[in-house]
Amino acid sequence: MLMTVPKTISVFSGILALLVTVALFFFVFNPLGLGPEPATVLSPEFFANPAQDLSEIELLVDGKEAFREIFAAIDSAESSVYIQTYIWKDDSTGQAVVAKLKSAADRGVRVTVSKDMLGTFFELGDMLRGKPSPVFTKSGLKGHENIRLDTDLFADTDHSKYFIFDERNVIFGGMNIADEYHMQWHDFMILLRGKFWTEAFTKKVLKRFHWPVSSPLVLAVNNDRETQIRTATIEIITNAKQSVIVAHAYFSDDKVIDAVKKAAARGVRVEIILPKVPDTHLYANMATINRLLDAEAGKAPRVFLYPHMSHAKVIMTDGRIAAIGSANLTPRSMLTSAEITLFVHGLSTAPFMRRLRAQLEKDIAASEEVVTPFKLGPLAKLKAVAGKYVW
Repeated sequence: MLMTVPKTISVFSGILALLVTVALFFFVFNPLGLGPEPATVLSPEFFANPAQDLSEIELLVDGKEAFREIFAAIDSAESSVYIQTYIWKDDSTGQAVVAKLKSAADRGVRVTVSKDMLGTFFELGDMLRGKPSPVFTKSGLKGHENIRLDTDLFADTDHSKYFIFDERNVIFGGMNIADEYHMQWHDFMILLRGKFWTEAFTKKVLKRFHWPVSSPLVLAVNNDRETQIRTATIEIITNAKQSVIVAHAYFSDDKVIDAVKKAAARGVRVEIILPKVPDTHLYANMATINRLLDAEAGKAPRVFLYPHMSHAKVIMTDGRIAAIGSANLTPRSMLTSAEITLFVHGLSTAPFMRRLRAQLEKDIAASEEVVTPFKLGPLAKLKAVAGKYVW
C-alpha cells in the first residue's frame, strides 16, 4: 500500500506536467487561434488608383515624435481613450502614460486598456525587481474609476499597438509603452485623422467589419476571422516595378523571403534594412540574410545592417506604396498573432511618401552593407530555427 502513493503522485505529476506543457504550447504558439489566409487582399483598384490626398495620415518617426502626439492626445481627450498594447513597462514612459490616463479618467474620459498577456514575458525582468506592469497594480491603473482593463489570459495573442482618441484619431504601429520605444529605438507609427478613418479602423479591428473596399488606404488585419497581412505584403512586393525597400526588425518568414528574392531576380531593386544587433531574432535574421544573398550575381537583394536597434515594420515599393504596422516578417506575426498593418497607395510627391522614402534612404546611408554570407555553425543554426518560430 505504501508503494502505491508515490506511483499515484508520480502519475498525477506526469499528467499535470503534460497539461501544463500543452497549455503553454497553445498559449505561446496559438496554433488554432487565427483565421485562414485569403488568396487576395488588395484589389486591382488599390494598385491602379493612388490617393490624391494623404493629408489625413501622418508618419511619426521614432518615439519622441510618436509619444509627443500620444501624450497630447490623451491630455486633450474629451470622451474616450482606447489603448491596445503588447508590452507596458513600469518605467518613466509607462508611468507618464498612467498619470495622463488617470487625469483623463478623473475629468470623465472613458479609458479602456487591452494588454496582451504573452507580452508580459518581456516584462519579467522588471517584475523580478518588484516593478510589474502598471496594468496589474493598484498604484498603476487597476481599480481606478473610469478605467477598464482587459487582460484576458485565454485571448488570442495580440501583438498590435494602437491608441484611439475620442473616436476621431488613431495612432498605431510598432511601439509598445516603455522607455526603449520612446527614447532609444528606431521605429515608426502612423497618425490617422478624422472620424471617417477612425470609425473604419475601429469597426475593422474591434468589430470585425469590412474595410472600405475602394480605398487606397487598406487596413489589413490578422485575427480569428482572417489572416490578411502576409497575403497583402506579398501582393505589394509582387506588383513592384522599380524598387522594394524592407525595413524590419525581425525577418524570417519563408514566403516573404521568396517574394523579395523573386522581385530581385526580375530586375527590381530590392534593399533590406535589418538591425545589426536586434534585441531578439539575431540568428534568425542572419540565416535570412544568407538566403537572400544566395542568388545569381547581380540578382540578389542588397542587405544593410542598421547600426542601432531598429524596431521598424515598414515596406515601401516604387516610392508610392507603403506598409506600416505592428506585424513582423516572422511566422508568429504572419500566422498566429493578431496584428494590424496599413497599406497605402499615394502619389510619390505626397508629403507622407516623400518623408518615408527620405527616412528609409537615410537609414540605408547610415547602415553597413552585407556582402558575404555569415558563417553559422550548428549551434547558431539551431538558435536561428528557435528564434524563427518562437518570436
